Amino acid sequence: MESVLKEKVEEFFHRKNILKELRRRTAAGQKSLVVCFEDILEFDKELAKSLLDSPSNFFDTADVILESITKIVGIRLRVKSLPESIEIRNIRAEQVSKFIQVEGIMTRTSEVKPEAKEAVFKCRYCGEENKVLQVGELFRQPLSCENPNCRRKGAFDLMVESTVFRDWQSICIQEPPEKLRGGRMPQKLDGIIRDDFVDKAVPGNHVILTGMLRVFQERQRRERRTTFRKILFVSHVEVRQKGVEETELTEEDEKKIKELAKDPWLRNKIIQSVTPAIHGCEAIKEAVALQLFGCNPTVLPDGTRIRGDTHILLCGDPGTAKSQILKWISNVAPRGLYTSGMKSTGAGLTAAAVRDEIGGGWGLEAGALVIADGGLASIDEFERMDKEEAAAILESMEQQTISVAKAGIVATLNTRTAILAATNPRLGRFEKTIPPARQLALDPVMLSRFDLILLLKDEPRSDYDRSIAQHVLQMHTAPKKVVRAPFDPEFLRKIIIYARKYIEPKIEDKEVSKTIEGFFVDWRKVATEGAPLPITVRQLEALIRLAKSNARMRLSNRVTVEDANRAISLIKTSLREAGIDTEANVVDIDTIMTGIPKSQREKRQRVFDIIRELEEQYGGAVPIEIVKVQAGAEDIKEGFVEWVIDEEKKRGYLYSPTPETVSRAVK
Repeated sequence: MESVLKEKVEEFFHRKNILKELRRRTAAGQKSLVVCFEDILEFDKELAKSLLDSPSNFFDTADVILESITKIVGIRLRVKSLPESIEIRNIRAEQVSKFIQVEGIMTRTSEVKPEAKEAVFKCRYCGEENKVLQVGELFRQPLSCENPNCRRKGAFDLMVESTVFRDWQSICIQEPPEKLRGGRMPQKLDGIIRDDFVDKAVPGNHVILTGMLRVFQERQRRERRTTFRKILFVSHVEVRQKGVEETELTEEDEKKIKELAKDPWLRNKIIQSVTPAIHGCEAIKEAVALQLFGCNPTVLPDGTRIRGDTHILLCGDPGTAKSQILKWISNVAPRGLYTSGMKSTGAGLTAAAVRDEIGGGWGLEAGALVIADGGLASIDEFERMDKEEAAAILESMEQQTISVAKAGIVATLNTRTAILAATNPRLGRFEKTIPPARQLALDPVMLSRFDLILLLKDEPRSDYDRSIAQHVLQMHTAPKKVVRAPFDPEFLRKIIIYARKYIEPKIEDKEVSKTIEGFFVDWRKVATEGAPLPITVRQLEALIRLAKSNARMRLSNRVTVEDANRAISLIKTSLREAGIDTEANVVDIDTIMTGIPKSQREKRQRVFDIIRELEEQYGGAVPIEIVKVQAGAEDIKEGFVEWVIDEEKKRGYLYSPTPETVSRAVK
């Protein structure tokens, strides 16, 4: 049987195209010959069957033949592109020792280690060198010295400089987020990669692996168990560059979507199809619809990359359906992922260094944003995330990478992910007397990274309250009549995939550029007259992204003036809700960027001046009540003085020698 297999493999290798590829690869110094499974199947079905059923024998035979042909030690055959992949959760006992193909997200990679392939031992008594071929996972030593005049059973010294090593790396892949529906737990599979295919992929990459599934007996303390652990011995690694956009759409789907592109009401129909069970919230539905479609990043000639993903923050009172919106969006978005800032531990939102269970040492494990690379991450309770996560996420949102320096591992992972975050007001519910920006429970540096900040206020309005009550009652009595949408979630998902795959909107019309430019210049013009600065370049870039997303949602490659105006309307809504200075009743971008509007910044400086003047008068610490009285004489409210003192004490500029006094830290 083995002789037949050897003959067939030799015959396969001596085909002209295989030998040509082999010569090209060996000339380039590569130690792997990659062939498609389809080529083996076309050549001989029985040979293909022997690969699938007995991959160990097949590859052992093939590698020996390759070494004899090329005279290169360690050259290996690798097979890629099986007809279909097995889902990780569907791997069963019948796949053990078989050649399979799986698809998933790389979540963990270990460091690359040297693995002994042929160990050389020196006998301490006679000096004879004994070569031992390392087969399996356990290290083998010589049973006795090969020297016929010695034949002692030890002791032996390992000759590291004479031992033949090969590269070794352990990995872990997880089911892709887009294949998880209904809150299912993602399943994982460990794997081992050897030789020149190590480090082909990093955590967050969408990969297709082929290899032999092997099992190893589990242990509990020192006792062996009847259960075995699955490990895939990887033959070939393929990194999918586009991720979910490569999802195949049927010809019927594409034809139907192309017909939709002619519909002038397509944009409105898509917006109506977003979270149809939620009443109202039109601006929010439009914003998240644009986020789902997104736009392509812009790469400048010097290599600078400007992101195309839109980040949105929803801040609302309890019971305003924030979590419901996030869950719905994560289920519809290609490669969508839902998580909570409070519950993110371990790798969390970014990445972590974890102990490698297979080979020991440390490895990188991808967090939520890395796994959702190329998709959308919905993060609930955003304000409750860990401080370390909050610092790392700043880089992730703007540069769309995460730089990791943990446990001696220094790496950069991609997080090209749109973020839809939800948070509660600092006091639990919005207060009318306090500016909205001061009620957002996030640092101003974090707030500035969001393109749109939209507020959901639960305010009593008789007509609106009645319509909500009727909507909720109908959902419980006649749900089919209420939850009606032009497109169901599955078809909407197909429209998004089609648009992201084929539509690349560009601003080519001069009128569009003039509209965007005019809005930006006119809004900033008021700042030259002493008014607060209402908008910055960050909002301009967000405006361009939203205009392109509007065009993509219409399935058009051309951005129009209407697209720009729709984007401008959303930006205005965001700024007037979150960026309003309620005291001066003007839009001030500093309420988002720094947390303090211009009007309050001037008053805050005046409070500092009062404290300084009173320190000179009192010769030291100043009673807080006296500060309040003097500030009140200048029309500065008592509550504002208390807020300034509390905030500046946190920052370290003020301190209280006693509970009733205050003093400057630096004089």
